[in-house]
Amino acid sequence: MSKIIGYQRNDNGTITAVINDVQLTQDELQLIDNGIALPIEVRSIDTNKITDKQRKKIFALCNDIEIDIGQPRDYMRYMFQEYIRVLYGYEKEISLSNCTKKQASQIIEAIIDWMFFNNITFTVKTSSLLKGDKAMLYWATVNRQCVICGKRAELAHYQAVGRGRNRRKIEHTSNKVLALCPIHHREQHTMGIHSFNKKYSLTDSWVDVDQRLNRLLKGQKLNQSWKEHWNGYV
Repeated sequence: MSKIIGYQRNDNGTITAVINDVQLTQDELQLIDNGIALPIEVRSIDTNKITDKQRKKIFALCNDIEIDIGQPRDYMRYMFQEYIRVLYGYEKEISLSNCTKKQASQIIEAIIDWMFFNNITFTVKTSSLLKGDKAMLYWATVNRQCVICGKRAELAHYQAVGRGRNRRKIEHTSNKVLALCPIHHREQHTMGIHSFNKKYSLTDSWVDVDQRLNRLLKGQKLNQSWKEHWNGYV
């Protein structure tokens, strides 16, 4: 994607801009080399609109639901969009063609929450697409699913808590955690946290433990009210 990285205001009210990552043909480059100005049209992209990657995530997640339980993906997608509209009080119906990035993120998080809550299987392709997604990391941690390989995991702490301690009695707040299978957990301790993060691109992936996550990690069940949110939707 081309980006404007600098500009200068001209006396006639126009802007001279510096644009990088522009793709030009050989003929276009030859015109510029010969001193001929190349007419272009500049149009900025609304960065607040849903991205193609967000849209792909939503369709991939709903497709996984259809594969697992047979519920039509278009129906599920509409239900999640409507759920978010009602939950956050949006007046207009949400469309994936022009909704905001914030609304798309809310839909993705809701779908991931619902899938983990209902034990829906994530395909390898979808898991790869969601790598690094905060909602995915959060629920993988709660459900002890390794964020690297998807196998049954144990809780890794960014700040070591000491061996032999009962994880269900530890106050996890003020720490960061991640679900890692025993193999990857041992590798993390062997390599050291920073080298491990660099190898698997996990530097910004560790999950901050809030009070809700702390209760879940200590074995307390989800509040019933969370489940009731979905009544009448999916």
